[in-house]
Amino acid sequence: MKVDNLSSKAIPNIAQVNWEDLRKIKIIDNREDLISMSLIPEKIIVQPQYYLQGIKGALSDCYIRKNNLNRIVEAAEMLEPGYKFLIYDAWRPPEVQKIIFQKYFNELREKMPKKSDSELRELTSRFVSLPSKNAENPSPHLTGGAVDLTIIDNKGKVLNMGTAFDETSEKAATCYYEELKKMRQLSSQEEVILKNRRLLYHVMTEVGFVNYAAEWWHYDYGDQLWAYLNEAQDYAVYGRTKPKLRWINNY
Repeated sequence: MKVDNLSSKAIPNIAQVNWEDLRKIKIIDNREDLISMSLIPEKIIVQPQYYLQGIKGALSDCYIRKNNLNRIVEAAEMLEPGYKFLIYDAWRPPEVQKIIFQKYFNELREKMPKKSDSELRELTSRFVSLPSKNAENPSPHLTGGAVDLTIIDNKGKVLNMGTAFDETSEKAATCYYEELKKMRQLSSQEEVILKNRRLLYHVMTEVGFVNYAAEWWHYDYGDQLWAYLNEAQDYAVYGRTKPKLRWINNY
């Protein structure tokens, strides 16, 4: 499918996630290995954001399940010549998951001092999954099934997606500009953002990934979130895992 066609095709409504129902989904892990994403520079550029931002425990590379990497390479083939994926994050150590959850929780507590801890946890989990190590419901990034990414053009410029990675605002929602377009005419810049989000959405979903509605950059294949959003799938194929790193055993 041509890039122009993908950019003009509206993003459909994406189901909201009920995390309690999601955590009930059975996992039958296929034991697929995690592999490095940094070895295909002609298709993928890796910039591990939590490592670059100095989050304790973050790795200097991004790891993902082998089949998912193959799917991402396939998606990259649909982009214009010279365009690539920029990877922000994929497999995430439990320690990192816990730290970023707590950081965002603390931000919200400062902004909303009257909210209870349970209310704040619910609000926090809209953008950062609860840091669960439970084998029956691990956080998506702990499975190697989730990836955070965007697109860069043939000059190395990141396409304008309307917000920065990890922005915690309503504008980060994948369909934000689709909904805005229904209410008023978009500016020329907003039209560019809309087309860029559509491109990312369609190349990723064409190869089987699903998108988390609150984050334009977050895609899943094989984990419980994928199974939840995929009506044809009643179980996940990726559970909690870790990369095979010879001298690191504490994940």
